[in-house]
Amino acid sequence: MFVKSYTAGSEREALNLAKEDLGPDIMILDLRRTPATLPGQEKRVMVTVTPDGAHNANPRPEADKLFPRQLAPKGPVRPGQLLETSPILDEKEVAELFYLRKQMRNLKARIRAGRHVPFEEPFKFCFDLLAESGVPDHMAESLVQRTEQQLAEEAFTGMTDLSAVSRAVAVNELRNQIQRLFVAAPVPPAGDGQQVVVMIGPSGAGKTSLITKLAAHKDVYRGRRLAVISTDIYRAGANAGLKSICKILEIPIVEVKHLDDIPRAKKNLSDFEVLLVDTPGRSPLSKECLPALQTQLALFKPTETILVLSANMGIEELWLFLGLYQGVHPTALAVTKLDETSRPGKVLGLADDPKLPLKYISNGQAVPQSLATQVGEAIIKQLPLTGGKD
Repeated sequence: MFVKSYTAGSEREALNLAKEDLGPDIMILDLRRTPATLPGQEKRVMVTVTPDGAHNANPRPEADKLFPRQLAPKGPVRPGQLLETSPILDEKEVAELFYLRKQMRNLKARIRAGRHVPFEEPFKFCFDLLAESGVPDHMAESLVQRTEQQLAEEAFTGMTDLSAVSRAVAVNELRNQIQRLFVAAPVPPAGDGQQVVVMIGPSGAGKTSLITKLAAHKDVYRGRRLAVISTDIYRAGANAGLKSICKILEIPIVEVKHLDDIPRAKKNLSDFEVLLVDTPGRSPLSKECLPALQTQLALFKPTETILVLSANMGIEELWLFLGLYQGVHPTALAVTKLDETSRPGKVLGLADDPKLPLKYISNGQAVPQSLATQVGEAIIKQLPLTGGKD
């Protein structure tokens, strides 16, 4: 995608410069105004544009081509060293993401405005419940179709009359269909080698809190010997709560400051059955985030990489971050802060990828009570799935 910026004293002047250079058919991707800070200084306006239609001339490569799977670097690793082929998001790619996200919003609005919900009562009632709770339209429609089909099969066998199905019965079957989206991921059996479980995700997603809940939860690792490694050393007090929980649980915690300390830390903790690794939270839109994370993962060689996202993000941002992190090949997904959103149904929009199962739900601050391993039940409890009046 070809992107170019123009700076002038006003928006009109900047756009005229762009049109003179690229022609009259342009699309504005970004607009920034810089106010005058000194006497006599003029304010400036910068517009970022692309020729209309240029976004189709160079389609976005697949994630595996952008972010190839890397092996651990050989020999000693210097602090701050990055793999030579690590991905870097440049300004053009960021602008393309901005444009694609905007296009997705517009397309979604047009579809919603012109759609006709193909359901009769009580299934339309079920669809409306899901839509109002934030479930994406395509997922809501799929769930209601499965509900309708299941009750139709029961009606065919004489168990019930589909035309007389009540809202309560339809909603109850809808709960069953939501539950079937989730299959509990088994914990690897004891003695199957050391598990290295790495948490990745943007800043504020709740990775550190998730580690404390996993370490304290009696059913997750079933009494195995745990240790914690933290590479999140850049935020003041980032590990204070984690250290307190580890002290109470008598779990060792090691803080790693440099890349070449990672192999040494793993070797010193080789007697422990499970290593829980906390990584720094940074935006995947920044140039440094994914390359640095990819280097860490190559050194840790995780048996499981859990992508942690926060439910208080919008569904478009959840999808965007989910797509960006595909480049570092996560193996499972965890959603935190489900109690901090008024539209919990958006989480179901993350549950239709069998290659990235939704493994954990966090719904509050309590350790470890707010951690749910039965994610289907946890999400259903947050949805307003009531039968209403018939």
